Amino acid sequence: MTLVFPLRMCPSMTLVGNPHLLTKAALAAFFGALLWVSGCQSVEETLYFEGEAQATTFHITVYGDARIEASDIQRWLAEYNHVASPWDSTSLISALNGRAVVAPDHPYLCEMLKIGRELHRMTDGALDPTLAPVIEAWGFGVGPATLRPGDTLALEALMEHVGDTSWFSMAKACTGKSVMKINLERAGMQLNFMSFSQGHSVDVVLDSLKARGATAAFVEIGGEVRTFGQKPDGSPFRVGIEQPREAKSEELLETVELQERALATSGNYRNYKTDPATGAHFGHTLDARTGWPAQTDVLSATMIGPTCALADGMATAAMAMGLERTQTWLSAHPEWDAVLIYGSEEEGLQVWSTLK
Repeated sequence: MTLVFPLRMCPSMTLVGNPHLLTKAALAAFFGALLWVSGCQSVEETLYFEGEAQATTFHITVYGDARIEASDIQRWLAEYNHVASPWDSTSLISALNGRAVVAPDHPYLCEMLKIGRELHRMTDGALDPTLAPVIEAWGFGVGPATLRPGDTLALEALMEHVGDTSWFSMAKACTGKSVMKINLERAGMQLNFMSFSQGHSVDVVLDSLKARGATAAFVEIGGEVRTFGQKPDGSPFRVGIEQPREAKSEELLETVELQERALATSGNYRNYKTDPATGAHFGHTLDARTGWPAQTDVLSATMIGPTCALADGMATAAMAMGLERTQTWLSAHPEWDAVLIYGSEEEGLQVWSTLK
């Protein structure tokens, strides 16, 4: 997980309203979001938003003469979830996976299809959205697990459509001026974009802030981060990479300066299942070639790239690809940076980084 450094506000910082009263109002108005906003005036206005969304938290700092309210953040995220969330039975992705014919007239859906296709290409299939039914069966999706280690025949049946790239045609359908309706034609095929959708929501919020007149911003949702612009004092945005431990800790292994880039971290040290027969843990990162949990030597993968959606997807892919394969990929893509943590707590953690 990525930790966010608290941002020091100017001395004249004031809370807008009573924060305790605001929390109660937010609970009623924004579906359980706990929001407070603070602002200060210097050369440019600075707004800070904090709340809950997507079963996690967000922290957003906005600079410039931007007219942003807490309700704007919640509305953007709610709109995104109604397109992308498999937990929303009325979302566009749920409709698509239910074999409905969908008009991809919402830009987020088209973007998801294109990003998924691009990540599949970039990783040579290590990140494959067609793993959706396998992810569900292992219990890392919406419902409980229906698959257990050793259920080889059941897994083979679920893998029937994994690797099928016929869905690429839907991404292609979004490229023209007249978007045709799309559907998953093959029975049993489903798509899961959760490997990058949280990062994609960071991009959506950041682009919305730009459109509202922000001159710089720091957007973090669930540990996925993207920045743009220059802070008024000229100091860099800084992000800490946490120790890969099951218990949350403020102890950091690495600190990254992030300017006009995005950062995302993936790891299996908190999101895993336990085999009831053996007590062994298996992580949520799956091997697209086999459908089994990936046997990876990487404990935590942090990827730094141009957008948060791509960084999020590549962090997931790095967990599946492992240390050596990810290092090879990075050597062929020098525009990317990474911090890879491997080893064990017993033998000692090792850090491999492209950052100087």
